[in-house]
Amino acid sequence: MGEDKSILRIFNDSINTREYVSRCLVQVVGLSEDKAYDTMMQAHEFGLAAVGKYATPTAQMLAERLCVSGVRADFVQTDE
Repeated sequence: MGEDKSILRIFNDSINTREYVSRCLVQVVGLSEDKAYDTMMQAHEFGLAAVGKYATPTAQMLAERLCVSGVRADFVQTDE
């Protein structure tokens, strides 16, 4: 049996700038600038965006770090 996986998600808010959210995705999660921008825009347009699929403990840690940075984030376990 493999390790549990979770999807890390971010949510749009009216507080943070798009640039700030993109920068946090680069610095906290390690996304490329292009992927961070695309993910931020998806959250901006649709209210939420999947950042990526990670081992559950990693997704939890990244969500916590994003929240500490002021970016609304959570994670949901997948069935895969």
